[in-house]
Amino acid sequence: MEDFEHLQGWELLVESRQYRSAGSTGQLNLRNVADFAFLDLVSLFILNNEYETAPVSKRYADKTIGFRSFARARLSGTDLYTSLNILTNPDSIFSRKIHQNPEMDLALRQKLKLNNQALKRYLDLLADGKMSREDAAVLLLRFEKQLNITDSKLKSIRRLAQDWAGLTDMQKELVLTRMLQYYKKFAKRSELAVFIEDLGLGKGYKLNPNAPVDAELANLGYGEKPAEKSWVKVLAPLAAGYAGYKLGRHLFGPGRDK
Repeated sequence: MEDFEHLQGWELLVESRQYRSAGSTGQLNLRNVADFAFLDLVSLFILNNEYETAPVSKRYADKTIGFRSFARARLSGTDLYTSLNILTNPDSIFSRKIHQNPEMDLALRQKLKLNNQALKRYLDLLADGKMSREDAAVLLLRFEKQLNITDSKLKSIRRLAQDWAGLTDMQKELVLTRMLQYYKKFAKRSELAVFIEDLGLGKGYKLNPNAPVDAELANLGYGEKPAEKSWVKVLAPLAAGYAGYKLGRHLFGPGRDK
């Protein structure tokens, strides 16, 4: 089933939510894919640091690194696996499905220096639940450089997210809002965006992906303070956990959601 390039309608069989249809792939270019992969790597670290979502992060990282390489296009790959396949293999069927900017793509590919060993180490540490704050800071900065990330908003997200456990609720709210803004604009069907939103709602944060948030102010921790939790927000973690559980069953299959 992994040798699928000759199949007609193969898009319908792809498990990745973001890359499932020609419509979603055609809206992405190589620059978007690099940014998308970077944000997914950051998302996994954040999810790994929260009790409610740590199991999702571990399973997702394990599934992404399961093949130990990103060289082949695979129907069963996660969003992140597919993004890494596009970034590391210009001849992949997925690479040919995204929007083509030949001159810009060639220039960007010459700047991409993704290290497979660093990616495997990062995902293995997440899958094993052994990712330290120091490891995350080093590896996420390395990925930022290797993916040639130039968007100041993504850099701001990384600087805050790598110290997730030490952030205030206000800072976490700003980070998650900024992430959801990006996902909504460039990756509407992202798998991890669902869990990021569930996490924020479960914690009682006021997430508004449509509101403008200045990246530099967010990095400094400025912003409107979250409202006091009402009894509805106290119940939100249970609802969010159930939503995550249902999506987890969809992503990982029955029997793998414990």
